Amino acid sequence: MSDQAIAQEELAVEADGQLALNLPEAVEADIKDYYWVNQSREIINAQQDLDLTERRLIFSLVSLVQPDDEEFKTYTVSIKELANLIGVEGKSFYERVEKAIDSLQSKQLKLSHDNTRQKITWVQSATYKDGEGRVTIKLSEDLAPFFRNLKRAYTKFRLKNVLKLKSEYNWRLYEVLKEREFRKERIIKVNELRHLLNIPDDKYKMLKHLRELIDRAQVELEEKTDIFFTYDIHKRVGRSVESFIFRIHKNTKNMNNDQEVANYDAETLLQLLVENGIHRKKAVQLAKAYHPFYIEENVRHVRAMSAGQTIRNMAGYIVKAIEENYANSLFDTPIDDAMFGLELRNVEQGFEESTAADVETLDAIVANFKSMLARFASTDASVERLQQIAEERDAMLLEALTTIQKKRKTLRKPPLLYEDMAGDPYLKPIYEKWEEAQYPF
Repeated sequence: MSDQAIAQEELAVEADGQLALNLPEAVEADIKDYYWVNQSREIINAQQDLDLTERRLIFSLVSLVQPDDEEFKTYTVSIKELANLIGVEGKSFYERVEKAIDSLQSKQLKLSHDNTRQKITWVQSATYKDGEGRVTIKLSEDLAPFFRNLKRAYTKFRLKNVLKLKSEYNWRLYEVLKEREFRKERIIKVNELRHLLNIPDDKYKMLKHLRELIDRAQVELEEKTDIFFTYDIHKRVGRSVESFIFRIHKNTKNMNNDQEVANYDAETLLQLLVENGIHRKKAVQLAKAYHPFYIEENVRHVRAMSAGQTIRNMAGYIVKAIEENYANSLFDTPIDDAMFGLELRNVEQGFEESTAADVETLDAIVANFKSMLARFASTDASVERLQQIAEERDAMLLEALTTIQKKRKTLRKPPLLYEDMAGDPYLKPIYEKWEEAQYPF
């Protein structure tokens, strides 16, 4: 869609003939520093001309995008909370955040492939709500293939690993090395390194100065992120250094395992399995047996391979893929994190408690109508009247079940299943009717 078409789409004509903004429906967002940033390798290996504030801002927004999203959402965020997250302080933080967003609407991400060059702005639109301290913002649609609906290998890291970095060079080196973390090394030519880090031609021209830059990054990444690295000269051409070899290691002292993070991961993992049709009890079993990244890679591998195909038992196929590692994931050992295991059990218990409460709500409707039918039966009510009451009961149960399923989806909980009400002769046929009617939820 062209910028002109977008602009026209965002304008509406009111009854008095005046033009008015026609804003897209926005999702209220609260960004946490433990959210995951998911991005394609094309983005990581593209040159990016962003300063540190712009980088913190755009990737905070990117952390709201899930790799399975089918479309980019429009988000409304508190400017004050966003400023706190990205480290913009002082009385002028509103103006500084707006200035950074303005810059992201004009700066371009440049991508090259074969004989094609693509230039993309980072932010498509931003609408400020004066007096409310909020901004409604949408990322450029042209970025979508690199951040959402990701099918091929992509790189992920927690936002908190980069937000505290004090240099855009250090941030970019983190991303470049993180991409090859599981190969444990990366060879980078000097010219390529300068390109990836967007180092101006007139800076760090001498080898010793470039190594000083790398050394500073080495210290800060080990202090603040989940990886650290060592490096050495890999190849010389004459007296000049052509390339470096970076050896990448896990930095276990900075691996975050606090309760809030573990709970977020447990809920996200179980939701991924359940929304692909896997029974919640089987989902918990898989989550206990395999590393979260291993499960994610195999689920997305199946979804990518099955695109355009009809698989009768997608859930069964995904379970088999996980058990046999169709994706050849390197995360082939269970996660060794006691906090994650505890939160997994907490989430599982929460699922069971909410299921019991929702079934109890349906049981209460049935009990109420049983009493009503009993009263009418004792008064020699007609068969037609009793049938009418039964139909009213079924309609109310269908409406209640739909409301419950919608609520559970909003709360990122798995839907009620047939087996949850299999012991009740009244609820079983209601669930079958609900499923046959394919009620939207």
